[in-house]
Amino acid sequence: MTSSSGPVSPVWAVPRGTEGIRIMVDGGVDHGMTTRECLAGTGLDPRDLDDETAQIWAHQEFVVIRNILGRLGDRPGLGAGIGAHSTIGRTGIFGFMMLAGPTIRTALDRAIPYLALSPTHLRFSLEEEEEAEDDTADAEAHSAAPVLADPVIAASVIAADDEIPADVRTFVVERDLAGFAVAFRGAQIDVGVTSLETTLGPESAVILGRTWGLAPEEVRPHAERNRLIITRGRLDERLPQGDENTAKLFERQCRELLDSRLARVGVAGQVRSRLQHERESWPSMAEVAGELHVDVRTLRRRLAEEGASFRRVLDEVRHHRALELLAQDVSVTAIAGELGYSETATFTRSFTRWEGVPPSRRRGRSQ
Repeated sequence: MTSSSGPVSPVWAVPRGTEGIRIMVDGGVDHGMTTRECLAGTGLDPRDLDDETAQIWAHQEFVVIRNILGRLGDRPGLGAGIGAHSTIGRTGIFGFMMLAGPTIRTALDRAIPYLALSPTHLRFSLEEEEEAEDDTADAEAHSAAPVLADPVIAASVIAADDEIPADVRTFVVERDLAGFAVAFRGAQIDVGVTSLETTLGPESAVILGRTWGLAPEEVRPHAERNRLIITRGRLDERLPQGDENTAKLFERQCRELLDSRLARVGVAGQVRSRLQHERESWPSMAEVAGELHVDVRTLRRRLAEEGASFRRVLDEVRHHRALELLAQDVSVTAIAGELGYSETATFTRSFTRWEGVPPSRRRGRSQ
């Protein structure tokens, strides 16, 4: 088995354009929401969506998703329907690099290191296996679970969803995989998907499969991972707009854009984004270093070079989140728990250090 996956930047580590949010706002508006309702709590103004240079973080997109789910309900197919607003053009340079291919294989290989420049939050990789027709028959004979028929195993496009917060994961998987199906179809690219395995439940899985032109029996729900299965020969077919020189040009532009975005926010900005990525999740410095593919000593040194430290960034993020929760009238005890404090008194002392008054007075009433 071969795989094109590698140590790429996590989805939370790179500031991104507003493409993903614009797709969701379009979908939300189609369902009767206003743009301001979609953006509530993100810190974004509707005018930011018209600014082609505006950049946001992944956690801001998750706020938009929570707003949509809260208003429309977390129902199967909602994410897939909103993903239908996707186009290759909305992915910018990243999408044009894929269009230039010149084959599906080279397009995927080029795209994977630059996923943070696209609207997706999934982590894609390409796996290829040797043909094993007899293995499929053996699996069907020895397993009570349904096994998808793969007469000629070719390749699997894996879409890992483990970096996505659990409360928005189903929506994101639906939106991103359906979005790619719609975008590819609009660009006249036939990826040749023959079957789908997904972590989604049965109803969502069938709806998602339909966007790829798959029948219900060609879709397996509740799988360990999201996996689009295609025939090997399809990987090396030329794309309609394929051109190697053009693809190289767009690839260089993607590298320059990724480097400039990372340089602008620095390591402290990436750490700050990670600490805001999930609710009630406060990873250790060692965990963040591992996700950034560096050791703790290197992470500490790079933060120090920017005049920052992990503890200081964590303190800043907790302070900001505490003020947000107080404004939402959340109890001090609940805030302490969400911010990762083992005791309410410890949180109260931290808040008094930040604001000069205890949280009960900052909100204007006692608990």
